[in-house]
Amino acid sequence: MFVIMTLSFAPQTRAMPALRLCLLLAAIVSLTCGHARLLGAVVPATDARVLNGLSPYNWTVQGESVGSSICGASITLKFSGTRHVSLEVDTSRIVTPIASRYPIIAWSVNGGARQTHQLSPRETSVVLASEVDSPLIDLYIKGVSPYEDRWSGCLPPNAVSVTGFKVDEGGAAVAVELPGEIWLNIGDSIMSGDAAGYAEGQGRPANDAWAASDDGRASYGYLLAQHYGYREARIAYGGYNWGGGMAGIPALTTLIDQRSAAVSRLTGQVLLPAPSVVLINLGENGVPADRDVTDALGTLRRRVEPATKIIVMLPLSGRGRAEINRAFEAYKLAARDYNAWLIDLGQIPYGTADGQHLTAAGHRAVFEAALPAFDAILERGSH
Repeated sequence: MFVIMTLSFAPQTRAMPALRLCLLLAAIVSLTCGHARLLGAVVPATDARVLNGLSPYNWTVQGESVGSSICGASITLKFSGTRHVSLEVDTSRIVTPIASRYPIIAWSVNGGARQTHQLSPRETSVVLASEVDSPLIDLYIKGVSPYEDRWSGCLPPNAVSVTGFKVDEGGAAVAVELPGEIWLNIGDSIMSGDAAGYAEGQGRPANDAWAASDDGRASYGYLLAQHYGYREARIAYGGYNWGGGMAGIPALTTLIDQRSAAVSRLTGQVLLPAPSVVLINLGENGVPADRDVTDALGTLRRRVEPATKIIVMLPLSGRGRAEINRAFEAYKLAARDYNAWLIDLGQIPYGTADGQHLTAAGHRAVFEAALPAFDAILERGSH
């Protein structure tokens, strides 16, 4: 206001052509708005109200930022006093030349349409909400590292870090009330099926380019957790095999020990703080030995509560059906574990991109087919 009045009364203003005056005023307004934008506040990623919204077991605090080694981790955020929110990230450590492996984010604002964006090594900020009152943001990050270590829990040196959220001056994060009970998914197809972002019959792009559009919230593991009113968490496990998989992935029993023995920098507690339900679906890439199955189930039971429901779902392909069934029954009999169940959906139709990896429609079909079995185990419908 002071700037405009000064211009109005300056002697040279009357002689200035109207066009020049308009251009000068526009430039000043632009500079003023830009200056106001620079004065915006940044809510750090380590703000307690931000940490409250992180999916359990999936994040690690590193200094002033947070990162994840999980193949898909989520944040639920709410802000007050701001109409604009930008995600602030550090992408400087991405070194791969393969653009299709750059991390992607997917988000929705106040329950609206889902948006996606693939990060690049030079990006530091992505607009999540603009001109929205009290934005509630459901944010999902896929592939924080182009070659992530999804099983040990260690953040790769080339991982993306979330440093904070830029808001209007006076804006702040608000703690979101989230479900108190946790549903833990263990597996890879349970997370996304590698093709959840693709249409029926589209096929799987070359060089795993599916990572650029995959969204684990389409997965039947996530859908089941949401349907029954749980807060979903995951231990991503590549290779689909109880005894270990591709690229040196360890046996599931080792994975559970690695994840649960470490101490979370977020809470100071072990990484498996009593989920109410654990759902496991492994076996696609190999037929497991009985010992691998029984050891993994025994280790998992020792890391959770006696009341935790451990549910093993046989691979949809049927591979390893007899072996997993036999090993599961041997474990349950020996351990007298009355809170462990086996689900075999048999042969059901579901959509895939390439004969193996589920599309979003395929995940929905598996979710719907699984509901009767889960209703019987959980003894309740959705709530």
